[in-house]
Amino acid sequence: MKHAAVLPSLLLGLLLGVVSCGKFQQARECGAFVKTVNAWLSAAPTNVDGGAGPGNDPKRIAEESRVTAKRYDELAQSLTSLHVTAEELAPRVRRYEAIANSAASSLREVADLLQRGDLEGARKKRVDFDTVAQQEAPLVKEINDLCR
Repeated sequence: MKHAAVLPSLLLGLLLGVVSCGKFQQARECGAFVKTVNAWLSAAPTNVDGGAGPGNDPKRIAEESRVTAKRYDELAQSLTSLHVTAEELAPRVRRYEAIANSAASSLREVADLLQRGDLEGARKKRVDFDTVAQQEAPLVKEINDLCR
């Protein structure tokens, strides 16, 4: 009979341990995620063009779009290399990666269209980029709420 009474207590202890480990893992992965994104943000060039501004020079805008696209690619790669597996955090990190990949793709398309002289197409792609970028703030809020 003593064994029968110990089994439920043991199972409850194991369950609590698993839940605690999951929260610990999520906290650790949240920290790694925040560190990665903050490092990416702090490495952003403050003034790529030395203060002259791209103005209306399509060549310069194309160049800056490619540089920014490369930075978004690097962010997406960094996030992928985190290998986040926490149940609630992982899908949000994948969404953040998707935003970074989509932003990079849109900016490369802007640059390609500018190189070909398609200013209207480049403008439309820039609007696509802005739409993608607007998805970031609500997702950051979700992640911040989760990682508190």
